[in-house]
Amino acid sequence: MGAIGALGASGLAACSSRDDPPEGDRATAIRSPLDVEGIWKSDYFHHDTVDASRAAKGVMRARLDGRWRDLPLVDLPNAFVHWSLTERKERLARLARYGFSQKDLAGPHNACVATYGGPPRDSAISLNTAYKGMGFLPREDKLSATITQLKTAHRTIEASHGGSGKPGAQMRQLLEKIRLLAKLYSDPSLFDRRKQISLELFSHPTFFTHTFLNMLANPVASASFLAYPTFELRTIPQLLHPKDPRLTQIERLVVDYVNTVHDFIHSGDGTQRITCIYHIIEVFEDTPRPHARGKRIA
Repeated sequence: MGAIGALGASGLAACSSRDDPPEGDRATAIRSPLDVEGIWKSDYFHHDTVDASRAAKGVMRARLDGRWRDLPLVDLPNAFVHWSLTERKERLARLARYGFSQKDLAGPHNACVATYGGPPRDSAISLNTAYKGMGFLPREDKLSATITQLKTAHRTIEASHGGSGKPGAQMRQLLEKIRLLAKLYSDPSLFDRRKQISLELFSHPTFFTHTFLNMLANPVASASFLAYPTFELRTIPQLLHPKDPRLTQIERLVVDYVNTVHDFIHSGDGTQRITCIYHIIEVFEDTPRPHARGKRIA
């Protein structure tokens, strides 16, 4: 893995998918009410089991286990925000000094995301876990300016160092990206504390990951981070397809931001990919120490 690719290594994992359950003792695989064949409308889909119209007022509406529920959103507590941003900056510093280490796949960037409720496809159960590269989303009033800042910096860095073939060009490019990301992570007030964000890189009209199917059918997810202290986020995931005509202006900016920051890290080509907003409804501290051990902190 190259240094630039390692900067944002997400550890994304996907389950395989096929049309029929396997033969034998797993042939009684449970079925989901999700119409798999009808997910895609030409070249996009709409996540119609979530309603984020009142998210700005602190309420998410989601169809969970077959019925619609209103769930209050919570702010990520200071303990989580401080841990996540501090660890991100420390990992960037280590990357600049020593290069990529697989040990840095643990921590605040890669969450183990658990979902259930969709068609199990090649399993007897729908429960699934997958590692997702996750991050913070700027507040709505900061979103457009942050997108512009990242795109401008990306063009400048690529023009200065990309493809030059000069010795050390890639490292200079990496260091400039690290400096900008560290600056963003140094301002906790920049970020929306009710959200985490990610990309769905692998689902498309002819292939659906297990996580993707579960989120569409039953939009609830638990995200846990392998670290000390240990945090767990209970969330309502909202999938946004970049071509969905029903996206709001803010949702379009969210899709643009998540793809922009991904491309900034990975030197991407500008392709717009499916985005996921994890709306925070509960936060637990699972650290194995007396005052924590699964204590709800938000």
